[in-house]
Amino acid sequence: MSLHPDSDQLLRAIPSVIDGVRVRVEERDLGRQAGADEVRVALPTGELVAELPPSSGAQALVESVFEAIARRERLEHDMESMDGSSVRLLEQVAMLGEALPRLSAGGDDAEVVSLGARACRRAACVERVIYVAVDAGREQCAVVAHDAEEAGRHSLAEAYPLEGLLEDVLGSGDVVLCDVRAGQPLGAAGSIERLAQRQVLGVPVGYGSGDKRVTLGALLLIDRASSAETMAGMFEDDLGSPEVQVAESFAAMIGAVLGARNVARLGKELSMAQTIQQQILPGGALQLGGFDVAAGYFACGAVGGDYFDYVPLADGRTMVVVADVSGHNLASGMVMVGARAMLRTLATVHGEPAEVFAELARRMYQDLTRMERFLTAAAVALRPNGRALDYVNAGHNDLMIYRAATGAVERCASEDVILGFLPAPSYAARQLVLEPGDCVLLYTDGITEAVDQAEEMYGEERLAARLAALAPGATAQAVLDGLVADLDRFRGGQPPGDDVTAVVIRCTGEGDQA
Repeated sequence: MSLHPDSDQLLRAIPSVIDGVRVRVEERDLGRQAGADEVRVALPTGELVAELPPSSGAQALVESVFEAIARRERLEHDMESMDGSSVRLLEQVAMLGEALPRLSAGGDDAEVVSLGARACRRAACVERVIYVAVDAGREQCAVVAHDAEEAGRHSLAEAYPLEGLLEDVLGSGDVVLCDVRAGQPLGAAGSIERLAQRQVLGVPVGYGSGDKRVTLGALLLIDRASSAETMAGMFEDDLGSPEVQVAESFAAMIGAVLGARNVARLGKELSMAQTIQQQILPGGALQLGGFDVAAGYFACGAVGGDYFDYVPLADGRTMVVVADVSGHNLASGMVMVGARAMLRTLATVHGEPAEVFAELARRMYQDLTRMERFLTAAAVALRPNGRALDYVNAGHNDLMIYRAATGAVERCASEDVILGFLPAPSYAARQLVLEPGDCVLLYTDGITEAVDQAEEMYGEERLAARLAALAPGATAQAVLDGLVADLDRFRGGQPPGDDVTAVVIRCTGEGDQA
C-alpha cells in the first residue's frame, strides 16, 4: 500500500536514525502480536512493522513515530472518505425531498409503499428494497411492495412467516443488519433473508412512540448494488450506518403517511396528531457537558405545527432547534416530519447552522410553496463544555438571554427570512458568549400571542420579565415550569389558540473550556 509522501519520508528516515532497525508496510493488518524486538501499529488499510536489533532500547521511540504516521494516515483516509460521503448525503437529501410529496399524494397504501421502496433503493444504492406488512395476528408478513426491476435470481413469495429476521426487526423495534457468511445461507429455508447474497438490513415501519407506537411492517434493504457508482468508490462495499440513516428516514416517512391514512380512516385525527408530533420530538432530555437543558411542547388542538429537536452537527456540536410551521392540520404535521428528516441529514454534512438553514430553505421551497405553507425556525449550536454558541434565526421569534451578572434579559431579533419565502436565501449566524448562570430561551409565538379573557396578549415584555424573575439560581426545568405556569395563570381558563413550545438552556460552567 502507498503512504502519504510525508508519512513515507518519515518512515524511510527511521533506519538512518536508529542503527539496525528495519521497517516495512504490510498490505493487511494480520492481527499479529508484536514480538519482544518488534513494533506493530495498525493503519486504515494495513500495518506498520519494525524489526529492532536485540536490546536496542528504541522500541518506545519507534512506537511514537509509528503512531504519528498512523494518525496522519487515518486523517488522510477520513478526509478522502468524507468527500464521497458528503456528495452522497446531499444526493440522498434531494431524494428525500422529492419523495415526501409523492408519498403523501399516493393513491392507496400499496402505491405509497411502492413509491417509498423505489426511492429508498436509489438513495441507498442497494439491489432491492422490500416492504412487508405485519398482519393483525402477527403470525405472518405479507409482501406489499418490492422493486421488481431488481428482483435478482430469487423470486418473492406473497407472504413470509414472522420468524428469523422479521421477528427480530418487528419484535425489537430496532434496526437489524445481518451478513451472509461464506457457505452458510442466511436464515431458514423459505425465509425472506434467504434472498440476500451478502447482507440484509431491516428497519421497522410504524408511527407513534412509547406505548402508543403502532408497528405496520418492515423495510428490508438487500445487498449493495453492483453499480458504476459503487465501483467508482462513492459507496462502500458493505451496508452500514449511512444506509441505516437512509432506511430510517424513508421508514419514518412511509410510517407517517400510512399512519395518517389509517387514523384518518378511523376518524381519529386527534390521535394521529399526537403520534405524528411524538414521532418527530426527541425521545429524552439532552445530556451535554456544561449545559442544563429543558424543553416542553404543548399542542393546542388536533394537529400541531411546532417542533423542537437536538441535532448533531458535522463538526461535533449539537444544534438545538425550535420551529413552527404555519397551519394546524395534517398537512402541517407532514411538512414538519419532512423538515425534520431533511434537517437531520443536512446536519451530517454541514458543521455550521447557517449552512444547514440555507440548504433546508432551498430544498423545501417548492414543497412549502405548493402546499401554501411557510416555516420559521431558530437554532443555537452548542459545543460540549464550551460557552460560545452560534445563533441563527429564520424569521422566528427573538432569542432571549438572561445574564446572571446583571439580572437583565437581552433580546436578539431575527434578521433573516422565513423558510418558504425565497427560493435560495442566505442566513448569517451570530456568536454569543455565555457565563455560568446565564439562560437562553427559544420559544414559539404560542407563548407571546396567547391572550387572556380581556384579549390582551401575553407579549415579549412579560415573557422577558418572567424569565428574569425565574432564572436566578434555578435549573432549566424550574425556569420552564415557571414560564408555563405563569402562561396558564395569564390565560385565566382561556383555551390556547396556538401550540406552545419552549427550550431553556442554562450555562453551568462545568468542565468549562471557554
